Amino acid sequence: MPVRRAAIFDLDGTLVDSAPSIARALTHLRAGQREPDVAQVRHWVGMGARALVGRALGRAEDASDEELASFRAAYAAQPGTRNDLYPGILEALVELRGAGVTLGVCTNKPQALSEQVLAATGIASHFVTVVGGDAVDRPKPDGSHVLHTLGSMGCGGQPFHFIGDTSVDAAAARASGAAFLWAGWGYADAPDLHRHGRKLSSPAELADAILRERRA
Repeated sequence: MPVRRAAIFDLDGTLVDSAPSIARALTHLRAGQREPDVAQVRHWVGMGARALVGRALGRAEDASDEELASFRAAYAAQPGTRNDLYPGILEALVELRGAGVTLGVCTNKPQALSEQVLAATGIASHFVTVVGGDAVDRPKPDGSHVLHTLGSMGCGGQPFHFIGDTSVDAAAARASGAAFLWAGWGYADAPDLHRHGRKLSSPAELADAILRERRA
């Protein structure tokens, strides 16, 4: 059976800079306060949605269920635009698909919201599968989330790359047996992610990093 090359992407901080849209949604919860600083939001994103909303409300504790639901509703109303794609991502996806690489998304963002973001940014059609954090029993960093995504792509048992920007992604790649590519343009939460895989400085390096190994 021929080997089908596959690549699985994280979403926030890897494909899409979601911080501007998240900042606008957080303003909805802040009772007329100014929009939070986007750079600060990028730091909060890696903490998870509950912690992010709690920090935006000026608290050390996580958000309540009601606050989280209100944030997600505000975010879903404006999930982003094509301008939120990192420069070069669209071109990389087109090149990879043209070379026959099967693409998927594995993210801890909820399923419905993930699909909305991919559609709003114009890249949904490039992926055969997207698996959100609420679609599995054990989301990243558990490797089963990544392997479930791989199986849903029809590529189970095949070699693949996982592309992400945080230590959660690095751990998930390691646990699933993926070759990890660190999206150095994203929301990195650890300075030594290069120890877990190859660091890419820009999306322009993606296709070569994946396809060169395929040709080897």
